[in-house]
Amino acid sequence: MSGKPSVAHTPIHSAAFCLTLLLLAASPAAAQPSGSRDIPVVRMPLAAWVASRPHALPDTLANFETPPDRITKFRALLQSLVARNWAQAAAQARSMNYLLVMIRDGGRTFVAASDDSQTGRDPTVIMNLIPRRDFIVGAPHVPFEPGTGEQAAIFLGDLAGRAAIIAGAHRCASRSFTACDGTTDVCGGAAERFRDSDAGHNVTTLYHAAHVLLAARWPSSVVMSLHGMKEDTDGVRTSVIISNGISADDTKQTVATRFRTMLGRRITQPGAVVSCNLPADAVHDFRRLCGFTNVQGRSVNGDANACRGNVDEGTGRFIHMEQDGSVLQPYAQGWRQIGRHAYNRAFISALQRVLPSVRGRDNDRERTD
Repeated sequence: MSGKPSVAHTPIHSAAFCLTLLLLAASPAAAQPSGSRDIPVVRMPLAAWVASRPHALPDTLANFETPPDRITKFRALLQSLVARNWAQAAAQARSMNYLLVMIRDGGRTFVAASDDSQTGRDPTVIMNLIPRRDFIVGAPHVPFEPGTGEQAAIFLGDLAGRAAIIAGAHRCASRSFTACDGTTDVCGGAAERFRDSDAGHNVTTLYHAAHVLLAARWPSSVVMSLHGMKEDTDGVRTSVIISNGISADDTKQTVATRFRTMLGRRITQPGAVVSCNLPADAVHDFRRLCGFTNVQGRSVNGDANACRGNVDEGTGRFIHMEQDGSVLQPYAQGWRQIGRHAYNRAFISALQRVLPSVRGRDNDRERTD
């Protein structure tokens, strides 16, 4: 993405919050389910947990290199979480300075794995223990695009998806650059290559490792990437841009295009919601941010080299969504009342209609052993 202002995001991670977490974990009301004694259980909104996580700030890291053995350990941790082997996952998390928490949010249960260091460098991965839809949602540019992390948590919960992946470091945290193609001006005003801390444009991060593993583990899943953009001030105002990540018109009615069509039934202002792949939307000029260089999109669309080159034909499993401040601000500042937000209601309604259902034993009951 390009042309986006950097907006400060203040995490609520604090000693008081940690103390509350420990008290909740120890309380009878937070009794742990069978088989998960190694993971503390808390009762709190998932969006509040996401908002509490620390993030490495701009220009605070010399580079964003991740040792190969850490990537291997991280994959093993995720495999244990998918298998619900809690004791093994807890030991693996401790070995790489990750925190595991089981979150009870109303009648929903999640397990969150997050970077437990002070730097907030690496991503948070959240698994839904009672998935109903084959859906993985990602927010690669937290905290640079405020509200996308909370939005991912809300989408995961309200749509009963499988998992969420949320970036740790600010996309401009590193002073080094990725080898992947594309340029941006978001980190300093002048166009430059993407920083290697930019999770949406670097294939060597733990964020991308999580995406690859989970997308392969659930091969029918739809993968959504959430983003923020500047307001459109030219002509008809466009607030949402949707793409399937393929640099061509959509002749197959992929899930991204069906999502855009469903949204158009709820958000009826001409040009407010547009698709990069729907020929009818070509009349609207503001279709510049289409996710063609997004490495998660390239990966799930079957590109052999997700780091370079656009995808002309894909799998139809990817949704890239850009949103302006009027859409994202309620997620960042008022997510407790997000049910009143017209765009959120439209998003949830449309996604409920286009996302595939989970099939098999994952849909039968909660498994905690």
